[in-house]
Amino acid sequence: MAEAGRLLGPHDDWVTARFIVAEVGSMGTLVSRFTRADGSLGSMRVRGQFQDLWEQLREVMADPERGAWFSASLDVDRASGSSSFSYNWDGRVWFDRLIPDLDPSDVDLALPLDEAWGEELARHPRSPEHVPAWLRALVAGEGTEPQPGDGAAIERAIAAAPTWPPARASLASSTRWSEVFDAVSEEMMRALRADTPATELLHREVDDRALEQVAASATGPLLRRFVHDTASCAALAAELDTPNGPDRAEDDVTDAITDLVDWQIARRFDQ
Repeated sequence: MAEAGRLLGPHDDWVTARFIVAEVGSMGTLVSRFTRADGSLGSMRVRGQFQDLWEQLREVMADPERGAWFSASLDVDRASGSSSFSYNWDGRVWFDRLIPDLDPSDVDLALPLDEAWGEELARHPRSPEHVPAWLRALVAGEGTEPQPGDGAAIERAIAAAPTWPPARASLASSTRWSEVFDAVSEEMMRALRADTPATELLHREVDDRALEQVAASATGPLLRRFVHDTASCAALAAELDTPNGPDRAEDDVTDAITDLVDWQIARRFDQ
């Protein structure tokens, strides 16, 4: 509790706070959030010492029959000065689901890997009655085979043929904008095939946070290529249906490229 108080010290506006740690085999993570009076969320920089304290607590609580807990949380309420701990001994954990609406860039989304659970049982053995059915199946190899639909959405997205958004269809006849369209498709493929937390999550499920990350990954290089080059940007803006003039060329081209990216994301994932 003392270390939690030190972490919250620099934040004068916190009302409640939650710290959640997960440990599976050699893999672990600790995430934290605090809530302000207006309901908004804030984050804290967690020190290594705090993680060490959780690991020590886990080892002390480990039981020869029950093993060790997989995740634990500490909730703190400023007004009442109260705090409470809770422990998850049996439920499978995904690091990205420890706190709702956690940004994919904040944590390794696909972890812990399946093999980490076997390592966990080796480190903290459990008697048969304390091994959950899902964990028993996983370490036996039954949970490592692809299930129907696993990764199917992202594979369909990669295979899908790109199309023009209806609102920008008139640009299809433009040589310059056709080059942009092809570049959007190329960057989209690169972003979807990249080994990132967002694509790891998309192999598991279609998640809006991950789609936003993929879109951002594709958009950045496109803006650098077509918008940051003043001459190229001006030429592209001049071919738009309703250009807003030279002073707004960057905004107009950025909006059009964003439309192309968003449409591809939506169509590829049937959104």
